[in-house]
Amino acid sequence: MDKKILTRLTKQHSVLGAVSACILTIVFVCGSLLFFRGQLLNWQFAWQQDSQLERSMSWQTAVTDLTEKVPDFVNQRITLTTDPDHNHLFQIYVGHDDRLLYNNQTQQLFGQDTAQQAASDFLYFWHINFTTHIGTDIIAIACILLMMVTISGIWIRWKDLVKKFHQYRAKGKSRDVFKDSHVLLGLGVLLFMLMYGWSSAYFNVGYEINEPVYHKYADKSGKSYFEELGFPRKPENYDMEAVLTAERLNQVITDFQQAYPIMRIARFDIYPRPWKRLRVSGESDRSFEFVTAFYDVHGNLLYEPKRKPINDVYNIMIQLHEGHLLGKSSHLLYFVLSMMAIAAMLIGNLYWLAIREPKRAGQALFKLQRACLEASTCGALLSVALLLVCTRLFSQGEPLTMLTNQLIVVGGLLCCGLLTCYFKQVKDSAHAMLQGAGVLFLLLPCIDVIRLVLGHELYSFVARDLITVHIAFVALAGLSFGMATVVVRVTDKVKKRTIELEPVNDRLA
Repeated sequence: MDKKILTRLTKQHSVLGAVSACILTIVFVCGSLLFFRGQLLNWQFAWQQDSQLERSMSWQTAVTDLTEKVPDFVNQRITLTTDPDHNHLFQIYVGHDDRLLYNNQTQQLFGQDTAQQAASDFLYFWHINFTTHIGTDIIAIACILLMMVTISGIWIRWKDLVKKFHQYRAKGKSRDVFKDSHVLLGLGVLLFMLMYGWSSAYFNVGYEINEPVYHKYADKSGKSYFEELGFPRKPENYDMEAVLTAERLNQVITDFQQAYPIMRIARFDIYPRPWKRLRVSGESDRSFEFVTAFYDVHGNLLYEPKRKPINDVYNIMIQLHEGHLLGKSSHLLYFVLSMMAIAAMLIGNLYWLAIREPKRAGQALFKLQRACLEASTCGALLSVALLLVCTRLFSQGEPLTMLTNQLIVVGGLLCCGLLTCYFKQVKDSAHAMLQGAGVLFLLLPCIDVIRLVLGHELYSFVARDLITVHIAFVALAGLSFGMATVVVRVTDKVKKRTIELEPVNDRLA
């Protein structure tokens, strides 16, 4: 490859890599925990609030309670979703804006009076759009940049990958160790990064394109709108005056469970206009197996959408993105790959700062770059860990408000940026942030162990989820401590190596 092209590619890789990692590191941190979203939700509400006996939970009990607790429940656009394993917590979407949370065990409904949001739900919305509309566009652009960075990285290192595929200079110069670590991690998550870059950009860009079209058709509220979306046509002589009741809703759920015994209901929808109908969606542990059925207000089956090739492609992309391709076993694989991707972005950005620090440390632009890069990479781990610790300490039986969650995460990122002004060197501030993140992640299982020792009782059905989530916390703590160790070791020697090369560079100039 021509040296000029190689130099341009290297600059493009480093600059675009820094920009994309600045945005996507926290997206990947949130996404890694969302592979255990159901378990994380149960972790937050795992402790019994009183000594009452555990209640038998089902879709039917939740629907019966919600028809009483949510005003005009049966006449609104409603979506119910839950973890199909034990129907503990339900997310309720009322219309297009209101999001509620229902605890099927304690019969508590959250979010009616204040905008409360469970930690797992907050991480989900931060993952897809930073809880802002413009965040959808920002993440889509960053994902496109991520694909460019991945492809350019392959192109830059192609010759070495072919000739020295197994090269890892563990006992070589620290600069080489750092570079080889970045290459090795990047190679390990190569297909993973390309898949995530493509699928995320597709989903976010598709949302921007489809949303105005969706609302345009929705305003029509005509037959063509529903036919194009795959909804059933209105039957002849349809009973428009029929009233939905909790008994009819529960009968539909029971009929679906009897018709598809191997399917577990994951979603239930009420469509009130222009004519009332119900949709039930079920899924199984096996990849790509799901069933959707539409019912009328009397519980009669209206329609079962047929799977089309275009739908299969879209669903495969969702399965790939969410880690369901191989069933639940793929969640662990995806979690490990996510941590490798986070490590690759951390090493790449900190190495970029370390080799520029000796000459540019006093420049205002470099200080700004350093604050942004360290806060958005190392600070991402610290801020998410801080959110979870605050959730565990101050969220006793009910979620924190959405504003509180926002302040914790944004405040954590800003404090990490300010921390770079206190420490003179990149290695010191990065080490402090990563060590802090590791301590906070380790604090989470310690809090629960202390509660158990003090005699607090867990719900029996969440013990397995609690163990799963704590394993994830310990793994993220290990990642944080490991990166803190690498940063100190390598940045020290990279700095010395750079200073030694300066006289040679001056003579060459």
